[in-house]
Amino acid sequence: MSRLFSINNPKAICLTYLVVGVAWIFFSDQAAGYIFTDNIRGMSRFQLYKGFFYVIVTCLMLYFLIRKLADNLTRRKLELELVFSNPNLGILKFDAEGIFTQVSSNVLTMTGYSADEMIGKMINHYTPEHRRPQDDIALETIAKATKLGDFVFNKHVRTKSGEEIIVRGYGMRIKASNNEGSGYIVAFQNITEEIRYLTALEAYNAQLKELASEQSHLVRAPLARIMAISSLLQDPENLNPKEKLDLIQNLEVSADELDHALRDISQKMNTNPA
Repeated sequence: MSRLFSINNPKAICLTYLVVGVAWIFFSDQAAGYIFTDNIRGMSRFQLYKGFFYVIVTCLMLYFLIRKLADNLTRRKLELELVFSNPNLGILKFDAEGIFTQVSSNVLTMTGYSADEMIGKMINHYTPEHRRPQDDIALETIAKATKLGDFVFNKHVRTKSGEEIIVRGYGMRIKASNNEGSGYIVAFQNITEEIRYLTALEAYNAQLKELASEQSHLVRAPLARIMAISSLLQDPENLNPKEKLDLIQNLEVSADELDHALRDISQKMNTNPA
């Protein structure tokens, strides 16, 4: 119900204008006839003022609507300029068979191909061979969609320079029109650097887990010896001088081993993900 009377609904605007206009004319004429029954001059003056008032109100309403429309158009223009000026974003269209029909300049910049090299090609034409099984799963899901709606998928693309990039598509199915059949329109975003960073971060986390597992016993062994020797040295009366010297020497060796293990862990942990 709220959308029916939205100011962005042309039908609601026209219907409101019609109802208000007819009601104004009808009730204002009724009021004029009741007030100025025998006063022709007063009736004429009232009709003149009524006309001026109606024109002023209509002018203000049109100004408000036109300004709102202009603001919306300006905002949408800025949004489109942002999309098409971002080198990591691009728009393209492909038909129900998966053949490219339109590509934006940013897609061409992103891939390095010309419009003639892309239009007429299948959507998986530039997919690396070893990536096709993975990408085909997402494409089959899109092809099986029966309802008009949006979808998101990732795709691998081999650029003209031979580089493999990863793009994320935000698309929707479009209905058939008089000029063209049904198909899809998709906004592509280059997420290669994002994926590479996440992959490196996952590898770094795995490295930290492996490091913790490998180094734990290296730290635990000298630490256990240090704790044992410290416990023995707390009761020096039961130790002869040679035993004390041996314990102190072993304490120094264990401390050196612990220090070396901690330095090794610190050095490996300071290696940041690429």
